[in-house]
Amino acid sequence: MLQRDLAAARAIWLEEADTAKERKRRESSDFLKYVESRGRYADFHALRHTFVTNLARANVDPKTAQTLARHSNIQLTMDIYTHIDKKQQVDAIDSLPSLIQ
Repeated sequence: MLQRDLAAARAIWLEEADTAKERKRRESSDFLKYVESRGRYADFHALRHTFVTNLARANVDPKTAQTLARHSNIQLTMDIYTHIDKKQQVDAIDSLPSLIQ
């Protein structure tokens, strides 16, 4: 179902390109592909990663995220399903108090 929906959405997105150049750019993109160029899938399992990562970004405590994900242990939730990006790392460091008084 998800694969079919992505294909339909991608077809519409491609058709909405205003120029031939834009259409070509979109066709070379991974946007809305079920399997992207690095071999990663946009499937139900990937949605679980997105769900848990978004819980972390919303500052939901880890135990609640574990419970909502129905994981048997916190290590699975935090080490496998929770992802952070460079911006989150930079923001975390920037939130530290200054060492200069």
